[in-house]
Amino acid sequence: MVRRSTWPLVAIFTLSGCVRHLIGPAGSDDAYADKARATAEAAQSSVETVLLLVETAGDGNLFDNFAGISISEQEDALDGVQSGFRSIQPPDRRSDELRAELDEVLSAALEHVSTARRAVRRGDERALSDVAEPLGDDARALESFVESQPFVESQP
Repeated sequence: MVRRSTWPLVAIFTLSGCVRHLIGPAGSDDAYADKARATAEAAQSSVETVLLLVETAGDGNLFDNFAGISISEQEDALDGVQSGFRSIQPPDRRSDELRAELDEVLSAALEHVSTARRAVRRGDERALSDVAEPLGDDARALESFVESQPFVESQP
């Protein structure tokens, strides 16, 4: 008979086997490239949203509180996208290079989004205008990455 105090442990171990774990290898280099492409597309969306918020806030057409919250949400989304991609094990050396390339762009974008959030929350209009250009560069780098990856149709 199982004691009452051990039921939580039994439940945790049982349920952890039912949860999908993201860490693991991609099935092939094409599958990994497809995941990289999807990651870059999601990141590009977040970065372009922040760029729009920064430009609108810089023009004085957006409440700082709304801009701060919105940018913070995009920062969280971008961080989640990067973390999710990092949890996928590249299947080969070519994929290692792809991972490093995308991770560099994602890290720069995340830093610029974080800078934008701080600038909005501080009401620092100069820092806000200064971060617009790097955010635009990040969006273009992500778009370029997406375009450089061949689209692989999934097998049904």
